[in-house]
Amino acid sequence: MKKLLISLFTFTALFFTAKAQQTPPVIVGIVVQQMRYDAIARYGNWMSDNGFMRLMYQGANCSNAYYNYMITEPAPGFATIYTGANPCNHGIISNSWYDRTTKKYVSSINDNKFMAIGSNSETGKVSPLKLLGTTLGDEMKLSNYKQSKVFSVSYNNIGAIIPSGKLANAAYWFDEKTGEFITSSYYMGELPKWVKDFNSEQKANNFINRGWFTLKNINDYHASLPDNSFYENGINGKSTFPYNLKQMSEGKQFQLLKYTPFSDEMVKDFVLKLIENEDIGKDNFTDLLMINFSAASCVSDLFGIRSVELEDTYLRLDTYIANIINALDTKLGKGNYVIFLTADRGSSDTPQFLQDMGMTGQKIDVQHFMTLLNAYLRALYGDEKWVEKYHNRQIYLNHFAMERHKLSQHEVLDMASQFMLEIDGIANAVPSSALLDNHSLSGIWKQAGNSFYRKRSGDIIINLEPGISEIQESSSTFSNSAQNSAYNHDTHVPLCFYGKNIKKQTISRRVSIEDITPTITTILHILSPDYSSGSAIYEVIDN
Repeated sequence: MKKLLISLFTFTALFFTAKAQQTPPVIVGIVVQQMRYDAIARYGNWMSDNGFMRLMYQGANCSNAYYNYMITEPAPGFATIYTGANPCNHGIISNSWYDRTTKKYVSSINDNKFMAIGSNSETGKVSPLKLLGTTLGDEMKLSNYKQSKVFSVSYNNIGAIIPSGKLANAAYWFDEKTGEFITSSYYMGELPKWVKDFNSEQKANNFINRGWFTLKNINDYHASLPDNSFYENGINGKSTFPYNLKQMSEGKQFQLLKYTPFSDEMVKDFVLKLIENEDIGKDNFTDLLMINFSAASCVSDLFGIRSVELEDTYLRLDTYIANIINALDTKLGKGNYVIFLTADRGSSDTPQFLQDMGMTGQKIDVQHFMTLLNAYLRALYGDEKWVEKYHNRQIYLNHFAMERHKLSQHEVLDMASQFMLEIDGIANAVPSSALLDNHSLSGIWKQAGNSFYRKRSGDIIINLEPGISEIQESSSTFSNSAQNSAYNHDTHVPLCFYGKNIKKQTISRRVSIEDITPTITTILHILSPDYSSGSAIYEVIDN
């Protein structure tokens, strides 16, 4: 028996050593929140050759990569990237949804069974357990009995938690309460010493005290509207450079960081420390490092996609990505790793800008239309609260009322959908009864079906007309652009692969974001996640 065990361990070691010679030591996933497909083309003339340009034009650039579902938000974006599946399978239909059982909104990551590690913040009561099935990191861990190291880093907790899967070594994010990086007790009981040392440097204070000035001369931002553009909401009403963050913070000194490129710089600095301290890529087992940069999302929400502030954010992010690539080159050898770069969704122009350019653009109050819909259904079926909730483009109707009145749910949903289509600004109102047979759907109905998970979704999914933006439920969710749609400005995002055995090329055929994880698992010769419906992009893996 002893000889058999020795032989088994020897064979296993030889197998993984031989496999390591073929596969990259590290996979790095970089997700830039709310990066439109055309962002790099717009700002590329002012970027270096070492950041975005190196990834996109020295690797395999997929110029037609799309999300294939309707509700484009961060959480489903992250989940789709790292599961290779759509929301109809991985279950993360949006950042949050309405739960009919508890009559409350449910976050995609909140989990009171766990607590923050590194602070007492509520943002630490989270886990990835609402994500169904396995992820890329999970499959890597399962393939070699948890020898791969898997880390996820983000400024916000959604961007760290959702990608991490269930088996990650750690997910880290920035806590605006303390100005430090924290994690959840789901992953560990205490922060590693290197994280504590990083936090002790108090970098967030330095950024606040330094303020936000343009990286270049203000007159050299040629890809943007003037700094005093009418279309910007700004930080606390201020929308021109420079930004005295310390003065503007009003005692909430770290909450402003997310609206500046310094949130990305914080993430970059943390990632560099992680690469240095966690021995990434230093054994025979491929490791996974997932990085989420979120500044572009918050900046475009407040200033719009044609602002100097957003251009400055991308130019700085270009240098941060170059810093990470240089660190990987130094540690592992130039290009001896695989990086993929993409976005969780895109973004559109400010509605007022579109109007002024002669296009359709306006804000509508969808919540108000729920009152009208309820009155309409009352006139048809009797005195009830027919509309239970509206949330994230989804209408939840009162199923108990339908049962009491012995109504056909199919009929009520059809009538409600038809009513919503009469409202200016609403392009589609798709009833759930039409989405149950997803395989027979096509076009916009297919996208709605891919967003629909029966246990969590509403009864009707709506899609606004292009250029139409919803008046948000609260000022905390303010957005200066129309988002969360099935249109190209939201679904068409950058995608590129760079590194070991990746040929320089442009892939112009249409590919799906679901294809990212199957491509990586094919490179690693492991199974794709449980619900993966994507296909490996053969041009990337054909050496």
